[in-house]
Amino acid sequence: MAEVTLNWKNKDLVLLASGARAYEWIEPSDSILNEAPDLHSISGDEPLRSSNVLAIGDGADVLAALSSQTDVLEDKIRLVYIDPPYNTNADVRSYDDALDRSKWLSMLRDRLLALQPHLSDDASIWVHLDDAEVHRARLVMDEVFGEGAFVSSIIWQKRTTRESRTAFSNNHDTILVYAPSGPKKWKTSRNLLEKDNAHLKNRDDDPRGPWADAPFTAPGYRAAQQYPIETPSGDILKPPRGRSWYATEPTYRQLLAEDRIWFPKNGAGSPRIKLFSHQLRGLVPFTIWGTAETGTNDDAKRHLMALFPESAVFDTPKPEELLERIIHVASKPGELVVDLFGGSGTTAATAHKMRRRWILVERSHSTFERFTLPRLQAVVNGVDPNGITQQANWVGGGGFEAVYVPPRLGRTLTKKRLSELEQFVSKGRAGNMVFSAG
Repeated sequence: MAEVTLNWKNKDLVLLASGARAYEWIEPSDSILNEAPDLHSISGDEPLRSSNVLAIGDGADVLAALSSQTDVLEDKIRLVYIDPPYNTNADVRSYDDALDRSKWLSMLRDRLLALQPHLSDDASIWVHLDDAEVHRARLVMDEVFGEGAFVSSIIWQKRTTRESRTAFSNNHDTILVYAPSGPKKWKTSRNLLEKDNAHLKNRDDDPRGPWADAPFTAPGYRAAQQYPIETPSGDILKPPRGRSWYATEPTYRQLLAEDRIWFPKNGAGSPRIKLFSHQLRGLVPFTIWGTAETGTNDDAKRHLMALFPESAVFDTPKPEELLERIIHVASKPGELVVDLFGGSGTTAATAHKMRRRWILVERSHSTFERFTLPRLQAVVNGVDPNGITQQANWVGGGGFEAVYVPPRLGRTLTKKRLSELEQFVSKGRAGNMVFSAG
């Protein structure tokens, strides 16, 4: 339980989806919460046979339906990435960005709570927001997962252009990272970033090939690591004040004999240890992610415009390069990645190319039909050349199943609507957009 909590109107109630975009509060004791939502396959496969699921519906309803009627959540979720509406009152076509704040907070909390029982021991949750609600979202996440679950805030540079009409030109978003096991334990299972070997050089024609170098010093005073070192130029060096040599003298002598010590400045500089490619440890991720490595919103828009040249572009897509970084750090091939605010499908598209299993939920039927479904069909069929396709060596394959979970409150699914959705998916099949059983 968080020591400091945030209060809001109707916090003691549960927020369920009702209809296409609306939400309603209900009492926690309401019997509807114990009912399994309806689950309708619209890709012709019942029961679900694929480990990848694309669902139309609200995240809380879909999780309840999948957990009660299928085994796709049986292996637990390794990574959750969600990019919910920022609640900035922005004029966007694809989703409602102007919820009453109390509803927005309950919406976030209740969907995090719905995810919680399905998380693996080494899971992490990444919530992508801007300045409008991120400070309140962190208090909500502290309450759901505990303050000790907080790992970091990632600052992502989402644009490089300057906005001159505002007090500051805002060019970043924040991604809150939480791990229920705590940062120390989660660190042992997360992946380091791959080190680029392009910086390796062979400055002394070493027959073993190019190498990097690191200081032969360590912080702190250790008596066994305080000894004089003679440089090739004849100078006698001692460790800098407050530091020690990196290793004891016998180890230093052995490294020197193995030609693992390098003295810069033509032999007059302080010793450095040579590190070859196979000895290099990966990189701990920084908390600031720039556009050169993780792309921009504009990159993501260009990707979608290339896929769907006849459609108006999705409002706020995220680049596959950003999701590639997150998925790499927080999961391994074959593990389950979940996104409850699927949008244009970036999370699932990237996870599929990276050989992860995935569940993607999108509430808007229009977004599902215009972007999410056709994009993932293109990935399966190997006809999406952009994003991380080349670096992932992706040529197509795998599959997924599409389902519809109508809201437990409000509008009832009609046979006509279900038939329309099935026909839409079938039309994709006829156009060589083939679903397979994963």
